Amino acid sequence: MTYFPDLSPYDYLPDTVPAGVEVLAVGWLDPGHDFPTAADDPDPVFWRNLITLAADHFAAATRGVHGCRFGHLIEADYQYNAVYGTRVLFLGHAEIRVVTPDGRWLSAPTLVVHYIRDHGYRPPAEFVEAVTAMRVAPDDGGHRDGGAGARI
Repeated sequence: MTYFPDLSPYDYLPDTVPAGVEVLAVGWLDPGHDFPTAADDPDPVFWRNLITLAADHFAAATRGVHGCRFGHLIEADYQYNAVYGTRVLFLGHAEIRVVTPDGRWLSAPTLVVHYIRDHGYRPPAEFVEAVTAMRVAPDDGGHRDGGAGARI
């Protein structure tokens, strides 16, 4: 997967972003690049909303799948289909896009869910706030409802 520092300009799939929208990257992690961590579990409202976004409101779905490149005890520790509470999520194929109060979009790979839970990643406060508020970026023509119609 492509690495972007948190809150740097996003340009991974520019055709999926409307003209004039400023998009910043969040959670595009890769080995060899440090990232902030947190010892505490994420806020329960943020976590519930993040799971909902990854399951039901993902955007910019692709044909390919990116897996986690960080070490795991055994390969089976990380699965593309992962259970989070009562939800089974397919990760690594799309993005979560939310909007800050000033209108900028924040785009994270769906793997951000795994990075937070399994690697202790702490996303920027702007992302936490936008996810907690459930300010989902407007539909960009990509898949958003967990059913047919995914951008491929």
